[in-house]
Amino acid sequence: MDFLSTIQGTELPEISIPTFAHFIPLLLCNPSIKAAIPQTHQYGTLPSQQLDIYTPPPGTPPAGKHAKPPLFIFYYGGGYMSGRKQMSLLSPEAGNLYHQNIGTFIASHGFVVVIPDYRLVNMKKDYTFNPETDARFPSGGEDVTLSMKWAVQKLSDIADTKTVFAMGHSAGANHLATAILLQEFIQSDPDLRRGLKKWASLSATFDYIHSREQRKIAWSRYFGGFEKIGERCPTALVRELGDKGRGRLKEEAGPARGLPELLCLHARRDHFGAVDPQKRVWDAWVEKGGRGVMKEVVGKEHNHMSTIYGVGCGDEEVERWLIDVLGWCLEGE
Repeated sequence: MDFLSTIQGTELPEISIPTFAHFIPLLLCNPSIKAAIPQTHQYGTLPSQQLDIYTPPPGTPPAGKHAKPPLFIFYYGGGYMSGRKQMSLLSPEAGNLYHQNIGTFIASHGFVVVIPDYRLVNMKKDYTFNPETDARFPSGGEDVTLSMKWAVQKLSDIADTKTVFAMGHSAGANHLATAILLQEFIQSDPDLRRGLKKWASLSATFDYIHSREQRKIAWSRYFGGFEKIGERCPTALVRELGDKGRGRLKEEAGPARGLPELLCLHARRDHFGAVDPQKRVWDAWVEKGGRGVMKEVVGKEHNHMSTIYGVGCGDEEVERWLIDVLGWCLEGE
């Protein structure tokens, strides 16, 4: 953990390479990650609609008091334009460490883990939108809902599919939020609405703060134009819960009261595009009656990437934040 304090800056171009370079050798020494062979399935008809499944090692008891392992679904980040359920970084020798490190770690604590791919923004200069391959709002919410529905319907033999937890990192958290906040997705599916008990957002970029030009292009293309970001981003969706028929659940305590509990997380050295928007979403969530907690992850030197890319490194201080998330999921059962 001490190494992270030596990385200067908080923006992705400043932190990415040194963070990856530090953790890759440590993850390569973890035999469970290297030996992982997740099952891959198609959850929809589109090329990117695939997911990986990780099951607990033999002899691992189910988490909590469950007869079967609860279901945990993780949606990775990538700024709307990048990311894969399995990918290597910096060198081919690293193999598909990411996000196998997440899948194997959570599964080792008694959960069946699902990590889906989803449609990404086409960043080519000669850009022609193709709905079968390219992301455009609300495709993230569609892919989240479809992958969760597939997992709940198909995995009941190996998992407690009536107890579902979900977490998204960065842009993945934005897609998860869209699926929860817009009534046409999870709210409209009784099985998903009952099954999804809690959700966590990690370093979410819930609304747009200008930084790199590449980011502006990706957000503009995803939301259907730069001028649309302010009305379609998760911050706007929370604020509009219960208004104009956009929130399905309307109670005196607030339209978010009946939605799953939220754990809203950020790292102390997160980039500014995550911290301030997260506070705005949290304030709106509470105002609408939403339940949960917002806090900083354990590990004072964590940055936007180290929380994810340090999991499985063997340093308990680096991994502690995720242990806390899993414990929070099981609280109150």
